[in-house]
Amino acid sequence: MSKNNFVYPHPINTFIIKQLGIPVEEFCELHSIPQGTISSWISRNKKIDTLPIHFLYALSLTAGKSMDTVYSDLLTLQDDYLLHLKKYRRTKAIID
Repeated sequence: MSKNNFVYPHPINTFIIKQLGIPVEEFCELHSIPQGTISSWISRNKKIDTLPIHFLYALSLTAGKSMDTVYSDLLTLQDDYLLHLKKYRRTKAIID
């Protein structure tokens, strides 16, 4: 099965795909989390500090890391993501 690396660079996607090394679908099946829920968080640009604790716990279990380490990693990814949005998602251009 080929792995889709062309996804929204939201911190949730980035963490699951890059750090856990599994597709989001597999993570959802493993923890009985509806994929639609995660898709909704991503499309609505849900902030890391608003994610439910059970989701952070599931990430922690899968990563084999403490929850505070996972949370810290996600916050770093969120900062990178916000910079990405600022750089590539401009709706206005400077006209000389």
